[in-house]
Order: sequence, then C-alpha cells, then structure tokens
Amino acid sequence: MGIAAEWITPGHPEQNGVHERMHRTLKQETACPPAANRCAQQRRFDLWRRQFNHQRPHEALGQRVPAELYRRARRRYPKRLLPLRYPAPYAVRRVRSNGEIKWRGRKRFVGEALAGMEVGLKQVDRGRHEVYCGSLLLGELPDGEDGSIHPVLTRPVSGRAKCSCSPLGGSKKRNNKV
Repeated sequence: MGIAAEWITPGHPEQNGVHERMHRTLKQETACPPAANRCAQQRRFDLWRRQFNHQRPHEALGQRVPAELYRRARRRYPKRLLPLRYPAPYAVRRVRSNGEIKWRGRKRFVGEALAGMEVGLKQVDRGRHEVYCGSLLLGELPDGEDGSIHPVLTRPVSGRAKCSCSPLGGSKKRNNKV
C-alpha cells in the first residue's frame, strides 16, 4: 500500500521518543491502576483519546490539538489486499501461525505478525539469504544456524531495501489475511 516502515535500533526507544512518551502518558493516565473490567478500561481509553486529540494542546503542534491539523486520507483502504509476488529467483515461503517458515529442512522464526503471509528469500551470498515481505527487507537468514532471522539493523543498511517485488493481482486459491 506504499506505507514505509521506519526502523529504530533494538533496545533504543529514545530514537522514537515522541511516540514512546505518548505511550507512557497513555499508560499512566489510563491503566495505572487498571480498570475493573475490559469495558471500563475501554471507556478510559476512549475518554483519553478524545482529550488527547480534541482538548489537550501539544507543544510540538504549536499548542494546537491534533484534531485541528488532522485531514482524512484521500486513499481508501482496500477491502482485500492483493497477494504479494516475488521475482523468479526468490524462494517463497508461507509464514505459519507461530511465525515460522520451513527453510532447508529447519523451522526458522520470521515473526508472528507475518502469519499467513508469504515471504520471499533472495540469495545474496553462498549460504546467506535476505528475507523480504514484499519490498520490505526484514533481515538475513544464514543457512548454517538454527533460530530466527537476523534483523536488518544488526548490520549496516544503506537506504531503503531494493527489491523488484510488487503486490500484483492474481488469485491462486490463496487466503491472504493481514
């Protein structure tokens, strides 16, 4: 859908300080202590969201509230995403419900958030593959190790991932849930 992922170094929330600070405030004001039940907790979250977006001025917004600056996106979210397609040299694996793929006779963890989706593996060196979700480089998968992929940020990355993958149409009895 053209949404770009922004990565921060694992274990460095200060690289995303504004977002982390918002979560701290949300937690302090709505969940410490938690409400008696889920419905009461949801009411707290709903009230907090209204105050945060419509009543509470934000320094980063010139003391305006977010609702003053919000504009509805022109793009519509599709009811169904088209399946991802990978170029011919890529190996394609469907991610299982536990976040694993089977690769070269071993189960390898790539992420539970990708369950049901297909990832592409591109050989970059002998015994080393890059793992993609569409055009997004997720990490590297060395052949000789068990376990999970090595995240992108464990090695230098220059610019955005380059991949000729595209979410093109076509239906081959797939049930791509996102």
